[in-house]
Amino acid sequence: MQLTNVIIKPYLTEKSYARRAEDKKKYAFIVNIDANKHDVAMAFTAIFDIEPESVTTMVRKSVATRTGTLHPGYTKAFKIAYVTLPKGKDISVSKEEFEAKAKAAGEKATAKAMEKPAAKEVSKKPAAVEVKKDEKVETSDKKTAWRKQTNKNH
Repeated sequence: MQLTNVIIKPYLTEKSYARRAEDKKKYAFIVNIDANKHDVAMAFTAIFDIEPESVTTMVRKSVATRTGTLHPGYTKAFKIAYVTLPKGKDISVSKEEFEAKAKAAGEKATAKAMEKPAAKEVSKKPAAVEVKKDEKVETSDKKTAWRKQTNKNH
């Protein structure tokens, strides 16, 4: 999974604001539902340049809602990651700042990927089938080569 697709946006609620006021500051983010704790920690480090002390994840399951029909609707399921910072470290998180930092981190990641040497391209040559000792035919022409050989023999 690419690091730019792991952390989607900050999760700003009363509970998340209360957790920021503690000694060990905890920040909440909505993350990709397929991301694990290691992916979240790596993405957080890439965006904010701070190594998190711990990462806790929680999946909020979808809930049935009333639609006025016999069939209920459902809310979206999403994953929340609580990132704990070491003592003395602090970050500022707002939607605008986060988007700018995430975009810059994504550009850094793509720049690093571009610096890596490209894999050598291997040219694939079609295999050859011998009709006669002197003459070689490509695999796409196997049937025609076989027909030519059988017609010459008869």
